[in-house]
Amino acid sequence: MHLLQRKTKGNITREVYRYDQILIKRFMKTRLFPDMRPVWQWEDRALQRLAGLAVPTTYGFRIQKLNAVSEIIYVREYVQGRPFDTFTLEDMVLLGNIMAQIHQRGVITRDPAPNNFVKTPNGDILCIDFGRAALLNPRNPALWHYLGKEMARLRYHALSGDKELYRRFQEVYFEALPAGPFHRWLIDRVSSLWYRRFTRKHSRPQK
Repeated sequence: MHLLQRKTKGNITREVYRYDQILIKRFMKTRLFPDMRPVWQWEDRALQRLAGLAVPTTYGFRIQKLNAVSEIIYVREYVQGRPFDTFTLEDMVLLGNIMAQIHQRGVITRDPAPNNFVKTPNGDILCIDFGRAALLNPRNPALWHYLGKEMARLRYHALSGDKELYRRFQEVYFEALPAGPFHRWLIDRVSSLWYRRFTRKHSRPQK
């Protein structure tokens, strides 16, 4: 078993191991409060809902306690490939289809950063991080607002505001997403509002 990462913040230690084609995440809490953020639960639930799509397979988690120490072991598939630094125009076909499929199942990543996508040796693109995911009923009217904000995040963070990349992404995404003209307009409108907010926030001069 190979240790890939170890981080400690406050009373929580997070370790990531790789064993063959398995990724093992270990969370340890050394005091009772504050409680651990249940990222492993969100990721596990999201991946269960997305089974069969371009995402890792989840194998579930185990929680055990010994005195004041809590330990969580979360296991999912390890994906061979290269995390993205930047995307190209050619990547937009796969990326647009992947995001549309994920969103059709009511899952919002809430963190579509480039390094949360991996390009595999055979050229596929997988979304691998759902630790911040939101899960909604696909029929929930609030979904359209979530989708708009997700699009703004993707445009700002994953595509670095590149207009040509985003235009191509939208073409593929809306072709794959079963949404009528009104909902497409709504997603685009919400996305534009959030994108302006992101750009204003990060362009403010430092005091």
